[in-house]
Amino acid sequence: MSGERAHDLAQLCTEMVRGGNDFATVWSTVLKGNALVDDIPQSKLEGIRPVLEIRLITGERLVFDGDAKKFSVK
Repeated sequence: MSGERAHDLAQLCTEMVRGGNDFATVWSTVLKGNALVDDIPQSKLEGIRPVLEIRLITGERLVFDGDAKKFSVK
């Protein structure tokens, strides 16, 4: 069940970014106070693409790809 909640969170955040919000807005309004979020965003590379990664209490990671304007669960 926690995986579903993480995917729902990723979908909500993706919709917000594609609706015109930047990452900072999504972080401050949705993610920062969310019970699933375990840590602050960390810059990472996925291949050659820079992403922001947020650890979740489920052991999963919420990954934001700014070029694709998409959040995913890994």
